[in-house]
Amino acid sequence: MKNRKGIRFVLLPLALTICLYIVFYSRIACKPSDAGFWFIFALGMSVGIALFRFIQWLNTKKDEQ
Repeated sequence: MKNRKGIRFVLLPLALTICLYIVFYSRIACKPSDAGFWFIFALGMSVGIALFRFIQWLNTKKDEQ
């Protein structure tokens, strides 16, 4: 896999998950037995991954200067 640098690739998973959340908002229920619960869980995970990748991107950008 290529080592892609740039803010676009850092925020891509978060943007995709937020778009899916907006599209399926009316169908999401927060019960653990429903698929909506797992979708909200995936949204939280994508926020965490985006934050982690953003911090890594800032560190690599700082090292390059």
